[in-house]
Amino acid sequence: MSGNATARGAAPPDIGRRRLLCAGGSIIFLIAISGVARADTRGDRRLSLYNPHTDERFDDVYWCDGGYVEQSRKRINWLMRDFHRDAVAPIDADLLDLLNRLTASLEAKGSVEVLSGFRTAATNRLLQHEGHNAAAHSEHLLGKAADIRIGGVRLKHLRRAALSLNAGGVGTYWRDGFVHVDVGPVRHW
Repeated sequence: MSGNATARGAAPPDIGRRRLLCAGGSIIFLIAISGVARADTRGDRRLSLYNPHTDERFDDVYWCDGGYVEQSRKRINWLMRDFHRDAVAPIDADLLDLLNRLTASLEAKGSVEVLSGFRTAATNRLLQHEGHNAAAHSEHLLGKAADIRIGGVRLKHLRRAALSLNAGGVGTYWRDGFVHVDVGPVRHW
């Protein structure tokens, strides 16, 4: 038997404490990740939305057991449409998840008031012409933004919670009493 070979039943070669700890850490990490992935696909996500311009409400599950509920998505798309023109576009799923996480972090009891969701280019130009702060390349044009407030939540707390999620743009319109959230690049104003 050579000097490197081991006999049956003999102790394995010393692989070193550092390699053992790294291997153990990797196994724990993989177990944790698989648990997170499993946990993320179970259960449901709910939103309570209100559009004060149209007096429409959505209070239902929009995601269940690993997938988005198509009928709920259609209802949300309609509620968050460009109500000036009744133009509907798909609202980005990441925005829905952001609104869900935002309300959960605030433990909000009231509905999310959606003052503006999807916006057509024509409505965006109209708002600019009227002197509103509508960006030329607004995330609203892509269904990736919402101007919101939440009943019972002070604007400064809504702003702070939105910033803490670090999930996209956050704009605070103190005079008009709403916060803009989007799932574009992370920035704030």
